[in-house]
Amino acid sequence: RYYYTPDNVLHSMVNFTDEEAKAIVDETHRLGKKVAAHCIGSDGIAAALRAGADTIEHGDGLTDELMDQLIAKGVYWVPTIAVGAYVAPGRGGIWPRMVETEKSAFGRAVKKGVKIAFGTDAGGYDWTKLHQAREFQYYVDYGMTPMQAIQSATSVAAALLGWGDRLGTIEAGKIADIVAVSGDPLADISELQRVKFVMKDGVVYKKE
Repeated sequence: RYYYTPDNVLHSMVNFTDEEAKAIVDETHRLGKKVAAHCIGSDGIAAALRAGADTIEHGDGLTDELMDQLIAKGVYWVPTIAVGAYVAPGRGGIWPRMVETEKSAFGRAVKKGVKIAFGTDAGGYDWTKLHQAREFQYYVDYGMTPMQAIQSATSVAAALLGWGDRLGTIEAGKIADIVAVSGDPLADISELQRVKFVMKDGVVYKKE
């Protein structure tokens, strides 16, 4: 299903023809919705970009050329690093190598200015065994500043959804979705794995 070429590019089989993918994207956009393309392998990423997808989910196999296309088209990358790193040892094969190539790609994407949004691949792993906020740590370890990592899950993610006027930052008139921690996440991003307070739409759901 997935394979590397000698130039260290990850390839995969593409599930849809260009015509099918374009029809899916066009109809979804006609309905006023965004298209998130689940892509692993450079072939799938390229196909999704040709079709006009709004986001690339996972995105293992991103090359510098594909990153440039993401930037030119305004497409977001949602790398879901934690789930890939978590499942790779058990899957074996080329999966551990995929983790390493994604690490390299992530660092290059940050430097290039690719729009990267936080994502966890909901349902891809047991949340009682892997904290979803571990994703923040990977982003910082792979090249983001702590503030960039936080913004990937707040203002950048809101912009991706087209909801930047409603949420993503703490401002008067926006939905009051707020979390708080005891320490400084700009000094230690792992603080976000120890949330002490949660407010959703102005209602407090957790207060320690």
